[in-house]
Amino acid sequence: MAEQVPVVCDVLATIDARNWVRLARLLHPEVHWTTAAEDELHGPDAVIACLSGDPPPAPPSYHEVRDGLVLRWIDCPG
Repeated sequence: MAEQVPVVCDVLATIDARNWVRLARLLHPEVHWTTAAEDELHGPDAVIACLSGDPPPAPPSYHEVRDGLVLRWIDCPG
């Protein structure tokens, strides 16, 4: 597996710790998140609502960072 950038590691650790307040600070206000089931989530509130009911995701197959915040996240299909 390729080495992840620090913000991706921070996001994964924060999700694993179920720290939703911190996760909101790591996500860009215009975040676009695609789940492994190919659900399209827009905005931190939608991402947190979805993730809070699911097991933590694996590292993403693709991500974009803007201003140090996750702007785009695509989960590995599966």
